[in-house]
Amino acid sequence: MNRFPEILRKNVLIVVLIIAAIAVLGGLRIMFYVKSPNIIFLANRAGAQWIKYDSEFELETKQAGRTKCEFKYIFNTSEQVDNARINVQVLKSAQILFDGVKVFSSTDEFDKWKQVYNVKLPFTVESGPHEIIIIVTSENSYPAVIAYSDNLPLRTGRGWLASNDGKKWLMAVPASQIKLPAISKNYPSSTEALVKILPYLVIVFIVVLLISLFTNLYEDKTRRFFGWRPEPSHIRWTLLFLWTVLAFNNMFKLNFQVGTDGWGHIEYIDYIVTKGSLPRFFEGWQMHQAPLNYILSAPLYAFLIKWFDLPSIVKIMVIIPVTCGLLQIEIVYRTARLVFADRKDLQIIAIVTGSLLPIHTYLCQYVGNEPLAAFFISLVILLCLPLIMPGQKERQNGYFILIGLIWGLALLSKLTAAPLGLVLLIVLAFYTISMGKPLKLMLKPLIIIFGVSMLIAGWYCFQIYIYAGNIFVENKHSQILQWWQEPDYRTWSQILSFGQSLIHPVYSGVSSFWNMLYSTLWLDGFNSGLVDFIPWNYNFMIAGALLALLPSVFILTGCISIWLNKNNVYRTTVIFSMGTIALYFAVLLDNYILNPIYSGTKAHYTLGLLPCYAILVAAGAEPFLRNKIIRSFALALFACWAFAAYAAYFVV
Repeated sequence: MNRFPEILRKNVLIVVLIIAAIAVLGGLRIMFYVKSPNIIFLANRAGAQWIKYDSEFELETKQAGRTKCEFKYIFNTSEQVDNARINVQVLKSAQILFDGVKVFSSTDEFDKWKQVYNVKLPFTVESGPHEIIIIVTSENSYPAVIAYSDNLPLRTGRGWLASNDGKKWLMAVPASQIKLPAISKNYPSSTEALVKILPYLVIVFIVVLLISLFTNLYEDKTRRFFGWRPEPSHIRWTLLFLWTVLAFNNMFKLNFQVGTDGWGHIEYIDYIVTKGSLPRFFEGWQMHQAPLNYILSAPLYAFLIKWFDLPSIVKIMVIIPVTCGLLQIEIVYRTARLVFADRKDLQIIAIVTGSLLPIHTYLCQYVGNEPLAAFFISLVILLCLPLIMPGQKERQNGYFILIGLIWGLALLSKLTAAPLGLVLLIVLAFYTISMGKPLKLMLKPLIIIFGVSMLIAGWYCFQIYIYAGNIFVENKHSQILQWWQEPDYRTWSQILSFGQSLIHPVYSGVSSFWNMLYSTLWLDGFNSGLVDFIPWNYNFMIAGALLALLPSVFILTGCISIWLNKNNVYRTTVIFSMGTIALYFAVLLDNYILNPIYSGTKAHYTLGLLPCYAILVAAGAEPFLRNKIIRSFALALFACWAFAAYAAYFVV
């Protein structure tokens, strides 16, 4: 008790330092966004809007090259204007014609597109009608423009026309307006899909509701109609069995072309088998990826290629991601038992959530490197939890060596494991203080973890850094000059808006960051890399956008209630889960801004956070379990979500 104020001060100091560091780093990053010509962020200002040509969103990649668009506006002035000036910024170069006279032409140096040109008209603007035409040329993106004047009634926005050929003119639209791809409307809305599967959900709802109500009436074991209640371990084994059946079924029935960048991953494995070495980063579509997944896959591929054709090989190779998916279910089970040791009901909710979260199910049904990396990331998270829970014991060096080993393997599987470095730093600081030790003593376990991980993955990180100048290369050096994708820029509405994923969730991720996260976390919103059809049971999948509102509410409730109830025994683990997910979301948002293409950022990269999602859903469900009636309805609705999440990806 005498040392409590000292410990409290240290904790407060750490929180203040963390907040200060985040503020400084965030400020520096925003400055980078503002100044770098490679960051295409279009922000409206001075009452004017960035505008573009009105067109449907196209999912196909586009060949590198220049694009051109003309923007026209006709306006009237009531009196003569001398020294008229027009402020113009374009994506990426422009010529300006005023009443048919060229008054401005920018250079073709596209890296200077962020410059705002203050164009002075070289003549007096007489009263009456006038026409301004801004011809914009861009490269690997659509042309866009923002223009405004202080002494002319001229601001880009409503009333402007746009043309791609100078002949056919359409009303220009705000650059923030992104239409969903036409194919998205070919599928039912989430409401329509929900109606179609409603008979199945009604059966599930009624059965679970009655069971929950009945068992809650008899808390005394001697009066229960059911003498047996499911244990978390029983649920674990049941879900492992059901998940295995689903994967085995899909191995035979799923189209072999399903999978994001699937052929790039196969090409990588084939390279190792045929040439006996690792490829260089520029030798193929996915050759820049960390090598561990492909090294482990190579022996199986080498065996199969002697007996089967390529489509069959692609299907059988799913054994590796399926195994990783099953191991993640086991990790979630052990996480639930550790965090909610005295609450079997919360353990069951966490296990069901982690096992049936759609991102976990569909990503493990085809060849890719994400499941292996996610398995190792989840294992690191499981090893971190004992260090932050109340009553933890002091750990020996071997424990930190193990964490470093697993993290190193995660980095060697995919660099989505890199943000765990900050997580581990904070966890070790918390652990050291909780053990009543000086903060400087965290250096030893920190050096052990980072040292071991670098012994395993350092050589790959060093190669990446030498090749690209940073370790987060996406093979742009060999690819960006050959293709580009929409929308090719970012706006505030893309970062702040949400809701489209609840209405038409398929490809809703093209419209904003939060729609992207929601539609790829709670369903396969990007069709696993396919454009022309949904490979799953689409009514169940699409209805999942609405059914997932319940676990989403649980997550929000868990985040809020844990701050209100400071005596909660699993408070630190919930805060840990919140912080880890928030960190990954921040990294995803940064990548979303850096790479303004619709397929560049997905919730896939948070698959390793499956234990964190499970913890938050279970913790948020706890307030709904206190009242018998509310509990029964909540569990019945949760069962409907779980049933639909399983049925959606069981290919028939």
